Amino acid sequence: MIDLEAARREVGRAPSNPFVSEFAELFAQQGADSLRRDGGAHHLTASCLVFDPSAESVLLNHHGKAQLWGQFGGHLEPIDHSLREAARREAEEESGLADFAWVSPAPIDLHVHDLSSAFGACTRHFDVVFAARASVAESPSASAESLNVAWFPLGELPSDLMPDLPARLPDLYRSAVASLSACG
Repeated sequence: MIDLEAARREVGRAPSNPFVSEFAELFAQQGADSLRRDGGAHHLTASCLVFDPSAESVLLNHHGKAQLWGQFGGHLEPIDHSLREAARREAEEESGLADFAWVSPAPIDLHVHDLSSAFGACTRHFDVVFAARASVAESPSASAESLNVAWFPLGELPSDLMPDLPARLPDLYRSAVASLSACG
């Protein structure tokens, strides 16, 4: 499993935002426990925003527990040697797609959000967001954790998105496209 210093390095490569200090505080208070789902009510997760730049669309997951649409993501597992590997694994498991083209080796965002009681002992996720691209021509399939998986044009997003995702999604998309342009 990823170790604390490797996680700190990956988080440190993310663009600066208001949550950077909260991640530093989590690491200082919980150490390696912050990497494990059973390490406390607050812990790291890794997610992946999958987008199609030519169609200006995003692939979203209708999450079973949250009952809302959002990017793919979840807890770190022992097989994950990096946060990006965890994000890839989650995206592949939850979308049914494979062979994503990574936009950048670094995260595109950091985010902290509280969880509903449907998540049990987990009360707050410290999410490290990566980006990958795929084509809207690819047909996703929902996993056991998902109610549905579908492509949405940015101008036609579902109304039941994760609470602050409507405000964040345009900037996440622009950040992913900018990262793609910088690497391409």
